[in-house]
Amino acid sequence: MTEEVVAPASACPFPFARDPHRPLDLPPEYGRLRADRPVQKVVTPAGDTAWLVARYHDVRALLADTERFSAEVMNPGYPRYLFPVDPQPGAFVTVDPPDHTRYRRMIMSMFTKKKAEEVRPSAQKLVDERIDAILKLPQPVDLVTHFARPIPLTVVCELLGVPYKDRLAFGRWINTLVETTSSQAHRNAAAGALFGYLTKLVAQKEKEPTDDVLGRLVTQQMAAGELKREEAVVIGMMLLSAGYDTTASSIALSILTLLEHPEQLVKLRENPDLIVGAVEELLRHQNVMQCGVGRVAKVDLEIAGQPIKAGEGIIALLSSADRDSSVYADPDSLDITRKDSTPLAFGHGIHSCIAKFLSRVELQVALLTLITRIPTLALAKPADELRFRDGAIVYSLRELPVVW
Repeated sequence: MTEEVVAPASACPFPFARDPHRPLDLPPEYGRLRADRPVQKVVTPAGDTAWLVARYHDVRALLADTERFSAEVMNPGYPRYLFPVDPQPGAFVTVDPPDHTRYRRMIMSMFTKKKAEEVRPSAQKLVDERIDAILKLPQPVDLVTHFARPIPLTVVCELLGVPYKDRLAFGRWINTLVETTSSQAHRNAAAGALFGYLTKLVAQKEKEPTDDVLGRLVTQQMAAGELKREEAVVIGMMLLSAGYDTTASSIALSILTLLEHPEQLVKLRENPDLIVGAVEELLRHQNVMQCGVGRVAKVDLEIAGQPIKAGEGIIALLSSADRDSSVYADPDSLDITRKDSTPLAFGHGIHSCIAKFLSRVELQVALLTLITRIPTLALAKPADELRFRDGAIVYSLRELPVVW
């Protein structure tokens, strides 16, 4: 039995704007969608129409259903705003099984929960070094530049086997790609430079094998003829996306959220065993995937009673789903002691973020160490005066100036 759904109005522009005075709140339209129109037709900045899905159970179900929903960005109905570049062989995020399965299996063993835990000691050392450096800087200090970005950048460089001497340039290229203020020409140049660099790096690892993700792809899958060099390079690019920008954005937003909820911050500092649940709650409360993820209907179907035709695009609105009151009591409140939180920050199903365990470890170490070692940490300016990456696929802070 399906729900009775009011016929949707003409497609409305997406994404929706946030209240600039409440930057940690979602656009107010999200609550209205969940209550009254859980499946709404929208139009993206690229001019594509798609069905926006706003409720938790609907979003989770469609992400788990690979029989009726496709992640292939080359499908004509895919909402292009959600993936602004043409995919290439190796881009496992953008394809369906069996290609997705084949590519992902090549690297899954390097991104297990156990492997992530093995990174914890080196992540702790890295975080402590960053804080040591921060404490020597004149105040205020921008934690985006000096903390949130360097930590995941260093971790992902270690995983890929990027030599230390190249990491500064590597970081500049990545930041140009993810920054919405960059011109298209600059983003294209950065993408080309990054692709060219990774191509040379893979070729170097063919001559001198190394024990890292790219090195193993070379010595195992490429050597066996299962993977081409170009595919290995694209997998590297995908891992950059999975391991850097979303983690850096989550670190920065989580710090701001804790500073804006001092009672929760104090509770966490006094009860460090709460850190695992606190990170899950912060991921739920500040789901950085503000524009959701795209899918295409493979067959005629219904979501929450709304008919959707085969070939039509769908946007699973993850951040809205994580504020669904049918799943979470008082969902707009931050509660680091919340039980049974299962945020969709890393997606769900076979396309869930491959670096999710690693990102969680980085967040746990970074947040707990920072608030413990700098207990008087405070914002240098009000939250509503900070600059945010409003129009980006991944929501983030451009700056986080702090004093102590």
